[in-house]
Amino acid sequence: MTLKIATRSSKLALAQVDEFVSEYNISDYKIIKIKTEGDVKSSKGETLFDKAHFVTDIQKSILRGDADIAVHSAKDTPAKKTNGIERNFIISRTSKDVLIFKDNNNFNSSMKLGTSSLRRKLQAFHFLKSTNVFDINGNVDTRLEKLYRGDYDCIILAKAGLERLRLLKELNYEEMDWITASGQGTLAVEMTESYHENEKLLEIHSNIKNKLATNGIEYERNILERVDAGCNSAIAIESISENSKQIIRGEIYGVKEFITFSGASDIEAIEDIERQNGRRLLNEHN
Repeated sequence: MTLKIATRSSKLALAQVDEFVSEYNISDYKIIKIKTEGDVKSSKGETLFDKAHFVTDIQKSILRGDADIAVHSAKDTPAKKTNGIERNFIISRTSKDVLIFKDNNNFNSSMKLGTSSLRRKLQAFHFLKSTNVFDINGNVDTRLEKLYRGDYDCIILAKAGLERLRLLKELNYEEMDWITASGQGTLAVEMTESYHENEKLLEIHSNIKNKLATNGIEYERNILERVDAGCNSAIAIESISENSKQIIRGEIYGVKEFITFSGASDIEAIEDIERQNGRRLLNEHN
């Protein structure tokens, strides 16, 4: 059986497929490239739209039977699961953000900084004291091109994507020590819930499950869903293992302030958010 893998047509999306098939020793496959609504919006210069637009059309192709499986950036997938879709997460890269400079890495707060992420904008404001933050759209190559032609002094991108594209060594960058978005650096692999009826899909699903350690991303997604946060919300969250225990921690950013929350479970983290009235900060941007 030739496995039909649906994905976007960007270099990064294709690199993610390469990583997936290499990790699971899949040699007989065909890539189905799909132009999503998110791609259309981005090509028009839009930046403020739900990142789920990058995955919905691909999910539909699986449900129609046009593709067997899909590979996404987990960060773009909605917190709430899609009916009929089985989703698994593969952690293989760092979740960190990097600040990339056009010339040198002597950052000052007046530099023109490019990012389309509300979370990153507010982190730049709170932690870098940036006063000159502007939207930037396009894929990784396009954003780097805009940086080097002088549209920006620096931009923020995910380190994982740059590693997958083998661009990191060429760049003048500084790694940020802040928390990032749920699923950043992680791949989401999706198939229909009836995968068990297909021998090849059942094998892939079993292999993924066998290699996965408890990674906490589902806890993170539960929190996002419970507090009505999405891909565009100004929330950073991560689940880490300390002394064999799972710890969830994160931050919610408002225009003038931010809160830090934590918990040993998703329920505890949600209670901490509610205790600090974190929804109020999230609602500042709705």
